[in-house]
Amino acid sequence: MSDLQLWKDQNKLDEVKKLFAPKLTEDEFNTFVWIGKATSLNPFLREIWAVKYQWLPASIFIGRDWYRKSAQSNKEYDYHTVDAVYSNDVFEVENWEVKHKYSITNRWDLAWAYCIVKRKWASKTMFNFVDIKEYNTNQSVWKQKPATMIKKVAEAQWLRWTFQELFAWTYDESEEIPVNQNQESPEKPWVNNEDQEKNFWVYYDKMMAVKNEDELRKVFIDLNKERKKFKDYLSEDQLKELVGLKDEIKQKINENIVDAEIIPEEPIKSK
Repeated sequence: MSDLQLWKDQNKLDEVKKLFAPKLTEDEFNTFVWIGKATSLNPFLREIWAVKYQWLPASIFIGRDWYRKSAQSNKEYDYHTVDAVYSNDVFEVENWEVKHKYSITNRWDLAWAYCIVKRKWASKTMFNFVDIKEYNTNQSVWKQKPATMIKKVAEAQWLRWTFQELFAWTYDESEEIPVNQNQESPEKPWVNNEDQEKNFWVYYDKMMAVKNEDELRKVFIDLNKERKKFKDYLSEDQLKELVGLKDEIKQKINENIVDAEIIPEEPIKSK
C-alpha cells in the first residue's frame, strides 16, 4: 500500500487514530488526515505525528527531512538552501538577494540561521532569518549541535511558509511546542449569582432523586467537573448545603458512602 493510499483506507485510518492520534478531537484528526493526504507522509514511519496535551489544541509535527521530501515533490519547487551565520561572517541583503561570506576558521559566536527557497513561478527567491536567542539552547541536543538545530528550524519554517498549501498548522520536531504543556488553562469563566442559584437547584434535585451510593457518587463527580470548568459555580454556602444534604441522604439510604471528594475553590489571583 502506498503512503497516499494509506490515508484513503478507513481501516488504516482507524489504526492511525488509535496508535498516533488517540487524544485528538474529530476536527483535529480530520486536519491531521488532510495534511497526511496532501504530503503523502507515513505516520508508521514517524514522518508525521500529532501531540495533544490536556486542553491545548493538537500540534501536528513533521520531521525536517520530510518537509524536504514533500516540498521537493511539489511541482512548484525549484530549489532551496540553508546556512548558519556567525558574528564574524560577512552577511548582506541587497535587492532581496542574500550575500553570505565567511572563512573556515574564527567565525566566532553563532548568531542566527537563514533559509532561501525558490518556487518555479516566482521571479525572486524568498528567505527568512531565525535568531538563536529565541530558542532554548539549554536542551542537550541544542548544546551539542546548536548550528544543526537552528538551521533545522529556519529550513522547516521557511518551507512551511513557502508551501502553505502543504504544511499549514504543522511544526518541525526541532521547534518548540507553541504552548507549554504545563501552562495553566485559560481563565475560567465566572458564574453570576442568578446562575449560581440555578446550578444549586439542579444539583439539589439530582441528589434528592438518587436511590443508591453509586448514583450519589456520580452526582458529586459531575458537580466537581462543572466546578473545574467555572469559577464560583456555586457559592460557598450553597456548596456546604449540598454537602450537608449528601449526609442526610446517606443516612436515609442506610449505606456506608465514602464522603464525596470536594475540590477546593481556586484562590482568585490578584491582578
